[in-house]
Amino acid sequence: MKLVILAVTILLAACANVHAQDVSFDNYIDGFKQKARSKGISDSTINTSFDDVYLLGQIIELDKKQPERKLTKEEYLAKVINQARINQARKLFADNKELLTELGEKYGVDPQFIVALWGLETGFGKNQGNYDVVEVLATLAYEGRRRDFFESELLSALLILDEGHISHSKFKGSWAGAMGQCQFMPSSYLAYGADGDGDGKIDIWKNKKDVFASIANYLSTVGWGSDEATKTKALMHWNRSTYFVASVFMLAGEIEHEM
Repeated sequence: MKLVILAVTILLAACANVHAQDVSFDNYIDGFKQKARSKGISDSTINTSFDDVYLLGQIIELDKKQPERKLTKEEYLAKVINQARINQARKLFADNKELLTELGEKYGVDPQFIVALWGLETGFGKNQGNYDVVEVLATLAYEGRRRDFFESELLSALLILDEGHISHSKFKGSWAGAMGQCQFMPSSYLAYGADGDGDGKIDIWKNKKDVFASIANYLSTVGWGSDEATKTKALMHWNRSTYFVASVFMLAGEIEHEM
């Protein structure tokens, strides 16, 4: 009997997968619009957000692409931490020291780590990505590999637009849906985004004060502390790659040498 139940379960799952593949992207979007309405997203936002949204084949390819060879930790660090990045990090820290010190004290976060994350995520704001966030997330949700995750992020993206934080035309991000100079996913923006200059908006795309405050607020909220173990834990919440965490510590350490 157990074998029969197992066989039926596998068959139903296979059928569901085939059905999902048979649904066109347009039909999938139509269904998602109904879900968004049920979550309270306005028709105006839904209509504007999904106007001219297409399935992005290159996004699916990027999501499926795997590196041919995994870098060693030493190779990874050598690739992401070079002298030019260190020099720029030190200069930008010095240029923004007053603001960074103020935010560090407010949120209880070592300010050099704010700059380190800023630098490693987007090259200090230069490499944010120029993809339409809604289009990217809709594509990845339709693809289905991590449908629940990307549908949730897509709903968060629509909420950001619905609340008027940014216009759809400026709502840009990476091929994976991460946004702004600190590369927050939409759900992280809603949970950790902070208004650094008190203007009532949270602009992680162009407003450096909001970027710094959002990074600091994120780290503080997830448990940043004074000891290295607590810092490592908070950074692992940001990015689960031990290589990435090591690179943050390394760049922060290089900044600290010049403080």
